[in-house]
Parts: sequence; structure tokens; C-alpha cells
Amino acid sequence: MSRFLRSTLLLAIVGVVAFQSAAAQGGRRGLVEVKPEGPRRGFWLAGGAGIGQESYRFGNDPFTEELGKPVFSLRLGGTPDQHLRLGGELSSWVNPYTDDEGFDITETLNAVSLIGQFYPIRTAGLFLKGGVGIGATAASVAGGNTTTETGFMMQYGVGYDIRLGRSLALTPTVELAKHRFNQRDEPTLHERLFTIGIALTYQP
Repeated sequence: MSRFLRSTLLLAIVGVVAFQSAAAQGGRRGLVEVKPEGPRRGFWLAGGAGIGQESYRFGNDPFTEELGKPVFSLRLGGTPDQHLRLGGELSSWVNPYTDDEGFDITETLNAVSLIGQFYPIRTAGLFLKGGVGIGATAASVAGGNTTTETGFMMQYGVGYDIRLGRSLALTPTVELAKHRFNQRDEPTLHERLFTIGIALTYQP
């Protein structure tokens, strides 16, 4: 199944759940509309993990075949209102392997970004996510040298907060991050990462 079809399917499922949740929580009693207290407030912190499908290309060449490896993330911030959360995020895709000559190598794709999560339905957990920041792609040899390139990155995706209690939520997400690394006298390196992940979100 292509990435577009996977994203569309997951978005449709999340949307149906969101509208069902909103319908269940909202309602009327007599002639007075009841608006329940919103689920989001104040400071929030989320730590998560998932599988990231990474691919890259140089210049106008086609992208390589996707490589699935673990992704880890940490994000935190504040809640201006029930429809918006703002914050920062650290994320890392990690690919350890041994090359043909027997050297242990670790490839990473890291990012530091400013993010926003927009909740179109006040009482539901569905959100749209976007962000921009700095990315770094690196390859390190055990006991040897490390090469690193830094550049611009942007990300967007969709997620849903499944409330486990007043302060905790389970947050599945589907995201796409695009990185661009300009190298002197060499074709531009484009790297992208499609991630399906889940996080535990805490708001005290």
C-alpha cells in the first residue's frame, strides 16, 4: 500500500472517531446547550516512539527505496486555548548496521523543530500538526569518524489524543518530515521520513 493511501486511510479512521467523540460529549439538556470543559490546558509533555520509513535523493534523482527503522521523539509546550497547542520537538531516526568490511556504523536523522497542533473540534482529540526547524543527518563509525550535514526541515501530520485520565493521553500520529541539505559543489541532498508512531502525553 502506498504512503498516500496509508495516510488517507488513517486520516479517515481518525476523523470518524473524532466526530463520534464530539457527538458523544456534546449535547443539550432541555433548552440549554451544555458545553463540557475542554480536555486541554496549560503545560504538556509527550514522549513517543514509532517506525520511520526513510528515503533520500541527490539533486533531481529519484528517491531511494524506503528503509524502516525506529524513531524516538520528545515534545513539550503550552496550550494557548482549546484549539491550539504550541511547543518544541526533538526527534531521532536511528539505523545501526555493519557494512561489508565489518565496520559498525550508525546512521541518524535528527531534528529540532517548533511545532503547532491545531484541534478543529474543541472537545475531541483530533489534531493537525505542522512544524519547521533544523535537521541533521549523520553517519558515525564505531571508534572512528562522524560525518554530519545540517539543513532546513519541515513536517506535517495528523494525530489523536485518546484520554486515559485527566492528566494522561495516548497519542497515535502519522507524520511526514522533509529535510533539505545544501552541500557545496555537490547536488542537494533531500531526505524524507514517513513515521507512524505513538506517544504518551502528560499535562499536570
